[in-house]
Amino acid sequence: MYQQRLGPFSRNDTTPFQFLEIGFFQGRGFETYMDYFPRAEAHSMEISCIEHGPREEGKWPFDNFASVNTKWYQRLLDQKRLHCGDAGPQEMKRPDAPPLMVVVDDGAHVDAHMAQSVFFWFPRLEPGGLLVVEDIQPIGEANKFRTQFLPQILSDLHYCGDPKLPDEPCFPTIQPLLASVHCEMHICVFGRNDMPAQPELSLDLSTMPNGALDLKTCKSFQ
Repeated sequence: MYQQRLGPFSRNDTTPFQFLEIGFFQGRGFETYMDYFPRAEAHSMEISCIEHGPREEGKWPFDNFASVNTKWYQRLLDQKRLHCGDAGPQEMKRPDAPPLMVVVDDGAHVDAHMAQSVFFWFPRLEPGGLLVVEDIQPIGEANKFRTQFLPQILSDLHYCGDPKLPDEPCFPTIQPLLASVHCEMHICVFGRNDMPAQPELSLDLSTMPNGALDLKTCKSFQ
């Protein structure tokens, strides 16, 4: 599926674009993507490189996993391409930045985090862009993404706005931008239609709504 959906971005003659990986960890996946996307301005986000300390102070209490990669860690920090915590959106947004076309969430594999990635990053993708969410199962912490979130976004994919029907979009900020959903073997790819990107979408509208992990809150499922 990666070659099928991401293959066009791997060509040497493709238009330059931004790629973002969520979850650098030790950088092995990021290195693979850098090789696969020769025309990408590649970025990654990682929580373990924020300031060390207790979580209740907004810090990271464990090891800095990213620093293990001595080849790329400091270089990417200096180039503002490795973003610790949630610094990515501001540091990637520059007047001369190429369009954001591919985002891969390989982060915490927690359902709420995965859904939040969709609500924040999907509207910011340029037309034709792709958001890949990995490991939707068999990880227990990801289960509600598969059992509660996916049915709702699939309903939105097929929403036609017929006033004679009792349904309405489950996710009004996502449905108008959604062109496709393709899931295979623990991975889902969400495709953008030709509506313009929304890089300035407010934080409120970029935040996962309360019912995202409870399909009974969507009118289509009542």
